[in-house]
Amino acid sequence: MCIVIDENAIGKVFDRRNAQHERFKPVKDWVTTGTGSVIYGGTKYLKELGKGKYLGIFAELLRMRRAINVDKQAVDDRALELKAEVPDKDFDDEHIVALVGISRCCVVCTDDKRSIPYLRRQDLYPTGVKVPHIYRALADKKYCCMKMIVEICAARATSIRRRRRKPKSRPKLDTDTLLQRRSR
Repeated sequence: MCIVIDENAIGKVFDRRNAQHERFKPVKDWVTTGTGSVIYGGTKYLKELGKGKYLGIFAELLRMRRAINVDKQAVDDRALELKAEVPDKDFDDEHIVALVGISRCCVVCTDDKRSIPYLRRQDLYPTGVKVPHIYRALADKKYCCMKMIVEICAARATSIRRRRRKPKSRPKLDTDTLLQRRSR
């Protein structure tokens, strides 16, 4: 699965001490130990990441080939176009829609109810890009599957499947340890 995790859900996904972590735990498991990948990019997204303690987790995900950093300039340009096209004050996640449009990602993990109507608007995506599924609750764990792998993530998913046949497994990402280091 390739997934875009909105900034408002990052703590809920990766921090097991978060009260709402259980709702988002399948996303964490799929990305840290399964075949899932996090898609991220763009100036606004990186700025939001930089405010929190999760920048280190994304760096580690990238190092372990569990994250894909989409071209920053492409995301920024598309986000500007989207903001000009939809000037609503509630449309403040234009960078998420831009990420989905560029990467063709099938799933967005968010807890922002205001952004969902915009994420579901087919007219905001390029031709051929499907409206993404929204992961908001434990019932949405059905989206954590190989069926949601898109081209940008396909090469990584294929190499993971090949590696599984070997006796040596790839290292798992321990986000709890990373979060403890950041809070010291």
